[in-house]
Amino acid sequence: MPAHEHLGYQNPVIPVDSPDPGVFYDEASSTWYAYATNGNGKNIQVFSSKDFCSWDSDHEDALPGPFPDWIREGGWWWAPEVIRAPGGRPGYLMYTTCGIKAIDGQGICTAYSESPLGPFKLVGDGPLVDIPSGSLDAQPFENPQENGKRYLVYKNDEDGQMYTKKTQLWIQPLTEDGLRFEGPRKPLLAPTMEWQHGLLEGPYLTYHAPSRTYTLFYSSGTFTTGGYAIGYAKSSSMFGPYKASDHPFLWTDEQRGVLGPGGQCIVRGVEGHDFLVFHSLTHFEGPRHMCVHRLEWGNDGTPILPGRPQLNKRLRLGAEAEDDDQGGKPCPLPKEHYGGGGKEPKDRAREYAKKGVGALASWAKKQL
Repeated sequence: MPAHEHLGYQNPVIPVDSPDPGVFYDEASSTWYAYATNGNGKNIQVFSSKDFCSWDSDHEDALPGPFPDWIREGGWWWAPEVIRAPGGRPGYLMYTTCGIKAIDGQGICTAYSESPLGPFKLVGDGPLVDIPSGSLDAQPFENPQENGKRYLVYKNDEDGQMYTKKTQLWIQPLTEDGLRFEGPRKPLLAPTMEWQHGLLEGPYLTYHAPSRTYTLFYSSGTFTTGGYAIGYAKSSSMFGPYKASDHPFLWTDEQRGVLGPGGQCIVRGVEGHDFLVFHSLTHFEGPRHMCVHRLEWGNDGTPILPGRPQLNKRLRLGAEAEDDDQGGKPCPLPKEHYGGGGKEPKDRAREYAKKGVGALASWAKKQL
């Protein structure tokens, strides 16, 4: 496509800590809202934009509390996603990771607000998902092949252990009001490749209507490291089986400033284009800033990045490859994914200091 006459974007579009961004477009206010994991003194952060490029952070905590006594102290409010209340009802539903006392771990809660800015209030007498071992990163999905019937896609370790080859991503049908389940969960995907480091999280399901293809995006590795990466798997059926791509879709690219990308979602952005939304580390174990990049689709529903995401340079809408400093070519896949399998920070630092690669080597040497 030709470059847009005046529209473009520069990453990070939200240059403050904004992990696991979930972006929702509200037709009533013609505004995009981005929700992020707890940080900057808030349980759930919310940002807003009228143009998808400039984001306003001057908003109150979207989930301020108080909370019922079954919520664990500290909250663990991670990876929120917001959707319109179902059935034409007014208001908005939020699905978010939360800390649960009864299991001494994380589960998934539902909250309601009359405004996309909040305040959201938890609903129900307990969590929606309270299965022990890593129940988190929920995404409400409306299935186009069932007239928008809603499901919840989420992460949970099937065998109660991290870094295994058991199923970790699931889908489960929601009741019409979106507050309960009306059937059992079904498995979607387990890690099968070395670059996934035995861990899948942050699932985000999409549907490509022309090819009738479902694409399940996910993050793999350890989120505090450069080994964190985004992958995808495709299927002709919502319930699978899903075939994962052989390589990551987006991975650490130091020359372009991208480090440990993950926590992704897909959203219809400016001028009707689809965008990949994700966070990128400023340095190992550092803040994660929200970034965006235009997304295209092959005839068979395969996702394509025109050019590559790049930080601190404006990319014209439609000319991402042309404006890319590296000619739009992806950087080589690293043989070692920078400690993405859960290595201790000192071990990662020693490896990276030895590699001697730019800013990451400077970071590593400070850790030793």
